Amino acid sequence: MILPEWVSKMAKDAILFACANPVPEIWPWEAREAGAMVVATGRSDFPNQVNNSLGFPGIFRGALDVRARTITDEMCFAAAEALANQIGDKLDEEHILPTMDDWEVFPREAAAVAMKAQEQGLARVPMSYDELLKQATQIIKRSRDLTQTMMNMGYIAEAPIE
Repeated sequence: MILPEWVSKMAKDAILFACANPVPEIWPWEAREAGAMVVATGRSDFPNQVNNSLGFPGIFRGALDVRARTITDEMCFAAAEALANQIGDKLDEEHILPTMDDWEVFPREAAAVAMKAQEQGLARVPMSYDELLKQATQIIKRSRDLTQTMMNMGYIAEAPIE
């Protein structure tokens, strides 16, 4: 639990991550009213969702594509940098990370991770960044398209709207 009065004692333009699910430690509107400039939660129905689902698809895809022997911290840092670069000029208080719908980030993460694995001597299959990006984009797009087709055909139900 994070109390609004604690937030009001934080530095000017504070950044607060309240990632407990389904109920964050403080509601985003309460944190902003108390003075936080940026608030992130683990929920997809609020801005700035911080969730491992933004990293792991790209991290695993990149490691698999070059048949990496392991996944290192440096490979995860490469994925984080690709995530940060994806937001680009859209960066503001409510957009510090891409969303799960911004699927183009995953192939970029994958390519960055695969390149780092090669740099670290952990890759069994060498590939260029462009080859990795193209391959990851094709694989991920095919999966997304298949999922959409199955949803359109009624095999996968739409997510319920609350």
